[in-house]
Amino acid sequence: MPLKNKRILFLSARTFGIPENITQTMEALGATVDFYDERPANSFIVKALIRINRNLIAGYINRYHKKIIETTKDKKYDYIFFIKGESFSRHNLDFLFRLHPEARTIMYYWDSIANNPNAVNLSGRFDRVFSFDRSDCEKMGFSFLPLFYFDEYKEVGTYPGPYDYDCLFVGTTHSDRFRFVTSITEQIKAFGGKCFTYFFFQGKIMFYKFQNREMRGISSKAVHFVPLSKKSLLDLYRRSRIVMDVQHPKQIGLTLRCLETLGAKRKLITTNQDIRNYDFYNPNNILVVDRNNPVVPNGFLNTPYTEVNKDIYDKYSITSWVKHILKESE
Repeated sequence: MPLKNKRILFLSARTFGIPENITQTMEALGATVDFYDERPANSFIVKALIRINRNLIAGYINRYHKKIIETTKDKKYDYIFFIKGESFSRHNLDFLFRLHPEARTIMYYWDSIANNPNAVNLSGRFDRVFSFDRSDCEKMGFSFLPLFYFDEYKEVGTYPGPYDYDCLFVGTTHSDRFRFVTSITEQIKAFGGKCFTYFFFQGKIMFYKFQNREMRGISSKAVHFVPLSKKSLLDLYRRSRIVMDVQHPKQIGLTLRCLETLGAKRKLITTNQDIRNYDFYNPNNILVVDRNNPVVPNGFLNTPYTEVNKDIYDKYSITSWVKHILKESE
């Protein structure tokens, strides 16, 4: 148990249960973890204002963070671990660190710097900074560390079929995703294949107010306003042969979906050109397509998945990720 007797203060926005799963993994490795949601609320408005300009609600955010600092000030931590840090001010961060001079401080960015303007304010304050985005690591001097898959996807990978769907897409509706996914599914259906898509948006009112040019004309009937449960998502993975991934246009880091697909041993169609640089890349398993002119060869649909080397496969598990990010030295 590499984290036995270690105490960790962990701050991250709640996102589809991911920080809770990371917390459980750290605890399974022996740590005692105090987890706090970095955001004071998870309404669409609060999340949007933090991303657009956190100063618009700075007082509200600072009061919330000061409560966290006050609650934890008398505890001793071995690590203070942040993911993204999109709402913390530099002043509050420095105050927190002064109260815990013995703690090693770690930041992980699972979004690109272009989507997180606060990152530049905070990154220099941490002992170690990691990012999933290779280009940000090169520009900012961060350590490169891709995302991970959860243990539940290993179980999916043992399911041999039969499959109900040839291709699956589940994701938030943003940028050009709807147009792209529709183009892919139409091609697969033309080959006689079956597809399942689940587009999510965080609220019906906001769906009409915050549509970009690419999303105009999309009917609300084509979008869901409740996210899929983890159980439902895992069941869809189990029943699907291929999974589709469309990363945000401003990032090159691999999405969680790419790593989940690796864990589930499913084939992948993705717009992310950088995936060719990863050690698990195999053109038999992964089809990289042009975002503006995606073409799916019929042959990709019909060939079986090729097993990835076990050492490479295990390297991207959440347990390996936690061990790497919290190891005592590089």
